[in-house]
Amino acid sequence: MDYQLTAEELARIIALDAEQRYEYFIKAVADLEQIWILTDDEGFVLVSAEDERCIPVWPHAELAEQWIEGEWSNCTAQAVAIDTWLEKWTEGLNGDELSIAVLPDTDGPGVVVTPDELAETLVNELEDEA
Repeated sequence: MDYQLTAEELARIIALDAEQRYEYFIKAVADLEQIWILTDDEGFVLVSAEDERCIPVWPHAELAEQWIEGEWSNCTAQAVAIDTWLEKWTEGLNGDELSIAVLPDTDGPGVVVTPDELAETLVNELEDEA
């Protein structure tokens, strides 16, 4: 069973600034061992941030699903297991020269990192929890 956010938790996360959201993302992903992305018929969704093409990521389905509207109304939230992310996605995103927009909000893309930076931070967090 996936962890479900309460309305209060959702509001608290949304109120965080970009750095705080990044820290929350790392801890939540290490704890829940999955990353949420949006996909459509053509693959995963990309956004532009700081002149870079980025894949937006979230730690919970509810946060990702808030973005399913307008041009993204045909998208679905999809979980990627942390092991799969670290073993396959990091290399694939590097190969495609994509960055990662961590927990974006209506004001911007959130913290933008390279796939390697995110992988290193997640591995360190997972080791700290062990």
